[in-house]
Amino acid sequence: MDEYLVIDGNNLLHALRESGAVPALGRETLVRQLERWAKTAAAKVTLVFDGAPPAGAMARQLSSRILSVRFSAPRTADDLIVEFVRRASDPAMVRVISDDGAIRHEVGLRRCQHVGTGPFIQELFSPPSPPQRSTAPPPEKPSAPTADELEKWKQKFGSENDEPFDGYEAMIH
Repeated sequence: MDEYLVIDGNNLLHALRESGAVPALGRETLVRQLERWAKTAAAKVTLVFDGAPPAGAMARQLSSRILSVRFSAPRTADDLIVEFVRRASDPAMVRVISDDGAIRHEVGLRRCQHVGTGPFIQELFSPPSPPQRSTAPPPEKPSAPTADELEKWKQKFGSENDEPFDGYEAMIH
C-alpha cells in the first residue's frame, strides 16, 4: 500500500519562504513542485490550505490531477488535517507534514507519521536517487565474424568496392 501524505499548505509555504530554499513561492508553484515530487514518490498527496477556495482562473491554476488540493473554509486547515488523521483506516500509512503543535499532538495520538517542514523541504528539493547499478556481469562481446559470414554479408549488402547505384550522383548534388 502506498503512503498517504497530508500537507499543511500554508505552514509549508511559510517554512519555504523562511528557509530561503527557493525564491518567493506561491500556492501554484508549490502545487507544481509537489506534483513533480509526487510522480517519483510512492505517495498519494493531499495539500490543505486555509481559507476559501479561489474562483475562476485561479481555481484552475491550483487544480491538479496528481494531488488533491483542498481549502478549509469555514474551518481551518488544521481542523481538516486532524479530521483526516482521525478517519484514516490505516494511520501507520499516513504521514503529516506540519510544524503545528496541535497537529503534531493529534498525529502522535493516532500513531501516524509526522515530519516537520524542514526535513520535508530537504526531501522535496533533493535530487532523485540515481538508479541502482546492476550487479550482473556485462554481456559478452560478440565474436568476430567468420569468413563465411563475411562472404554472406558481402553477397547480401555488397562490398565497399561496389559501384554506386543509379541515381547516386543526383542524390548528392
